[in-house]
Amino acid sequence: MLSARTAAAVGVWATAGVVGTIMFVFGTPRLEAAFAPVLSEQRVEFEPGDRTPGRMCWTWYWVKVRYAQPIVVAWTITVEGTAVEFPVITARESDGEVLRNPETSALGPGRRDLCAAIPTELDQVKGLIIRGQINYRMPHGLWTIWQELPSVRVPPLNEGKP
Repeated sequence: MLSARTAAAVGVWATAGVVGTIMFVFGTPRLEAAFAPVLSEQRVEFEPGDRTPGRMCWTWYWVKVRYAQPIVVAWTITVEGTAVEFPVITARESDGEVLRNPETSALGPGRRDLCAAIPTELDQVKGLIIRGQINYRMPHGLWTIWQELPSVRVPPLNEGKP
């Protein structure tokens, strides 16, 4: 029969083990994404002619500072002040090819010219924001991390017109 002291020790260590495992599995990927991101110095740029009916184009710049394999890039569109996000189809501006499988980029600076299809129902709405996230498989193979991409504030169609 276990003594009270042994039973207490087993209970404490079992609880600590469970809590530690949960923290490792759920907390460590978030810490890695926050303190050691794959991409840094991200920004987006666009010109007035990049906004046309049903479409918004921009150039995304980044510096890749760590090796990691992208698994998926997800873009959504939302109206500022709401919590509803809609998936948005994003394509390369050069050839219109929809981004299905993300490509691995080399370490260092990079850029990509992108365009997103804006749904007809949202085309005239002010305050549209396109947000993106990219999921990376880390070289150590223990987990993946999500990284936020810079938001694109979509200008209204009639901006700059009388």
